[in-house]
Amino acid sequence: MLALGQSVNEQLLEEHAVASGARVLRGEEVVSLTQGPDAVEVVTRAGTTHRTVQARRVVGCDGTRSAVRPAAGIGFPGQDTTLTGWLADVELDEPPAGPLAATGPAGSLLAAPIGDGVHRLAGLSTATMHRGTGEPLPLEEVREQTRTLLGRDLGMRNPRWLSRYGNATRQATRYRAGRVLVAGDAAHVFFPAGGQGMNLGIQDATDLGWKLAATLQDRAPDGLLDSYDTERRLAARAVIDNTRAQLALFAAANPEQIALREVWSAALAEPRTNHRRARRTAGFDDPLPATPRGPHPLNGTRLRPHPDHPGRHDHRPPADAPRPTPAAGPRRDTDTPPRRPPGAPHADRRHRNGPTDLAGRHHRADPPGRAGRLGPASTPTHSAADRLATLRTLCR
Repeated sequence: MLALGQSVNEQLLEEHAVASGARVLRGEEVVSLTQGPDAVEVVTRAGTTHRTVQARRVVGCDGTRSAVRPAAGIGFPGQDTTLTGWLADVELDEPPAGPLAATGPAGSLLAAPIGDGVHRLAGLSTATMHRGTGEPLPLEEVREQTRTLLGRDLGMRNPRWLSRYGNATRQATRYRAGRVLVAGDAAHVFFPAGGQGMNLGIQDATDLGWKLAATLQDRAPDGLLDSYDTERRLAARAVIDNTRAQLALFAAANPEQIALREVWSAALAEPRTNHRRARRTAGFDDPLPATPRGPHPLNGTRLRPHPDHPGRHDHRPPADAPRPTPAAGPRRDTDTPPRRPPGAPHADRRHRNGPTDLAGRHHRADPPGRAGRLGPASTPTHSAADRLATLRTLCR
């Protein structure tokens, strides 16, 4: 796993955007937005200075308190916060060997290194989960919760960040209103279970980016831009359901809820189930709208560079994806890949030895109800600088 904090990802994406010709303006806020038949007019304010900008399309990526979304008449229904978790970036005198997860009647805890000698701890305590998001989080509360679940506090000190976060859950009623679109947190907000928010927002932008470019270049088929709304709202809905289910397990307090968590933990010890849920949590298995022809065999796959063909890509189907029905014809040796037409992408065969984790290693789940490391595949093995250099290379 390539473990990088959100701020580092933001830095890399900004570097890539600027290198591609984008201008990043800070300290400006949108104060009004008006749609016309051929353009959108946006008025921004920086201090006492107002500026008017016209554009063929506007995308609101301005967070949960988006000014673009309501100005475009897009609703944002949902629920307010009812439970809170906590987050602490701290130094540890007794750090675990790798990412750590623990659950028990008192709640849950995750710990992972984020670079520069700092670990991020995130947890939910059944004793404090009804405190407000604005209530200060003392370091001693984090120590106490950690001792309760692990039997020790890992020697935490020198907190860099202490905060509470809530389970407010909302989704935009539509992602497009005429020439205005929304993406990322402006389109959805949910409990940050599994770190899915940043991935979902980046995938919103990826899906919208190429469709918007094709539309602006007048080479998009009818309905292409509308498919952004159809596809990405469905993906966000699945993440919302996923995070709500995880929260129910994190916050398990009575015997019935705790039993449900133990049963689900046991189910995840089955490699096929674990692999499928891991793909969904990582955003590699987003649902797609139904079509009259049914799902395509390559749905849910990802493109990656092929080592022998610079610029070409091949598809890696998920380990549990159904094989396409073979065409009629002479039987071939199953170990011999079929010939492919010139220029067609390579297609990898499924892994022969069964499901693996997202890094391609076989997964062994920890017994349910116990603390355990998340496994060697999840342990960052390089320095933050090495990982940063790797991602800069990938962005080129």
